[in-house]
Amino acid sequence: MKKLIITSVLIISVCFAVNRAIAADSRPASAEVHRTYIIKNYEGKVACFETDEKTPFIVTDVETKNLPPLDRKMLENGVEVVGAKAMSRALEDYKS
Repeated sequence: MKKLIITSVLIISVCFAVNRAIAADSRPASAEVHRTYIIKNYEGKVACFETDEKTPFIVTDVETKNLPPLDRKMLENGVEVVGAKAMSRALEDYKS
């Protein structure tokens, strides 16, 4: 039950964050498809940053210490994804 609640909270958080990112952008919707996000470790958690930003706009509850070594290494370097849908999918992958 606890896992279901955490999963639900994470999904809702991602949806709100993606919606906020899209709404805050004044570029046309077609430009959103090409926006680049960086997913990386932030204070021991999986987080998502807009390109060149120092502060994440999404910090998940997923602790990087619980991920496989290769995933941890990739997150230390930053995983680049293009588009809000790809960003949402990538965050979902880390939580599962």
